[in-house]
Amino acid sequence: MVKFSIEKKTILGRLGKIDSWGPVDVSHATPSCMTYLRAGHIPHLTWDVAENQLKLSQTPIYQMTLPSLISNAKTIEKFGKGVAKFVGMGALVSPAIHLSPFDPLGKLPNGYNDSKSIAIWTANGKVSLDVKTYRNTVNSFGCGSFETLVDYDLPRDAGHKKLLKAVDRTTTFNEQIFKQDEKIAGERIVALGGGFSKYHRRKCAVDIGLAENTAAYTVEFHEFVEGMETDEKEMKELLEETFSPLPPTKLRCISGPFNPKTVLFLVQQGIDLFDSSFAIKLAEEGHAFCLADDYPTSSKYEVVDFKDQEKFADDFTPVFDGCGCYTCTKYTKGYLQHLLNTKELLASILLVIHNMSEYDRMFKLIRKSLENSEGL
Repeated sequence: MVKFSIEKKTILGRLGKIDSWGPVDVSHATPSCMTYLRAGHIPHLTWDVAENQLKLSQTPIYQMTLPSLISNAKTIEKFGKGVAKFVGMGALVSPAIHLSPFDPLGKLPNGYNDSKSIAIWTANGKVSLDVKTYRNTVNSFGCGSFETLVDYDLPRDAGHKKLLKAVDRTTTFNEQIFKQDEKIAGERIVALGGGFSKYHRRKCAVDIGLAENTAAYTVEFHEFVEGMETDEKEMKELLEETFSPLPPTKLRCISGPFNPKTVLFLVQQGIDLFDSSFAIKLAEEGHAFCLADDYPTSSKYEVVDFKDQEKFADDFTPVFDGCGCYTCTKYTKGYLQHLLNTKELLASILLVIHNMSEYDRMFKLIRKSLENSEGL
């Protein structure tokens, strides 16, 4: 089970705790984020580097993303020991793992889902994922939880007919994957869609969110991530329509590269668990970020482009003053710029370590702010 409890409600968000994830006992305070994995690893880090140099504030819950592993699904099934051991996580002590059919940093173009499958996108192109294939994958991967399939193909200009068809498909996918005569391993994290329509958000929540044995919810929100034009009023209304008919005590998740300002807003709307893909996205762009000194009283943060040769070539100061991560205590701005300019692999490693550390610190600051806030 996913054992989650809300310890405090405030006007700024919910303070909670996850005590178990599937068969794994954890002690994971929320708001927080899952640790995003691609091909079964934190991008650009070996497990040895992650264990020794990435000092996170609490035991991770890992987000295993399917697109980078779907081509190995048959091999993993024949391997017979689960995806964690297949990708080399065996040295970790009982890792808590969630399986997501999507990569939050991957593309999701419109026009490729149909009544029998959803499209996921790999390095080699589109893969149509039907319910039977996904059920087999969930069972062979052996993760503590898995996300249900959702028809995400709902652009802003989608009409009522398309919206209704997408919600019906999502409902059908859920009914098919939980057939009584078919076994499926892991706790179910129900994915809720509905696009930009408040009516269809609520309909999807009512149609599939009230099912028994639902461990948690995740909101399909890929149109609102970093780089997209977003409207906080619209996001607030869509989330209210999604969650209002559902049990308020369930864990609420959301996936995607959300910046610190958006994270703070989403926490205020009751989201408990995010993922760390924003930190990876910035690192892969040659960027690092740092929170303002008064975060989260303010939502400000700074993003620095270390590809700027003229600015950092002769700068031998720490990457960020006051940051205690491995990158900032061992390396300088000028050296990091040099690594990026010469395309050294170490550049991405150092940027990932810093950004992951700062993203983790962000949630720690948010939790502290909620602890000090007046309860409702």
